[in-house]
Amino acid sequence: SHPITSFSVSNDGRCIASSCLDGVIRLFDKYNSNHRIDARKKVFQKFHSLHTSGNYKLECAFSSNDEYVVSGSECGAVVVYPVQNSMEEGRILRRHTAPTCSVTCCPQSSRPFLIASASYDGSAIVWASQEEANVCMKE
Repeated sequence: SHPITSFSVSNDGRCIASSCLDGVIRLFDKYNSNHRIDARKKVFQKFHSLHTSGNYKLECAFSSNDEYVVSGSECGAVVVYPVQNSMEEGRILRRHTAPTCSVTCCPQSSRPFLIASASYDGSAIVWASQEEANVCMKE
């Protein structure tokens, strides 16, 4: 077992994502197949291909629609992994020049692609898809 540096509960309360020092983000299902809370949580998905972790506390977070898990990376990237479609590649967002230690997603369900990140380089960045940027600029 590897130290957990961060965890996030999905907005619907059904899943838990844990970021670990072995470089793996593990998703646990809170319920068993009978839709009852199970004391022995089962890992149903792992993410590790696009981010690096091993020396720093890196946060992970669910998007507001629970379709994505967002993670920081020691290489300075922000990585967005799809939760349900394991065949779909995640996305890498690059701007930080040091490990990205903190990530969060906008809690509004209408804005699942609005993400903020902070890095050990002292910068904070707000990330948005072009559609999100257009919505933000109108308000």
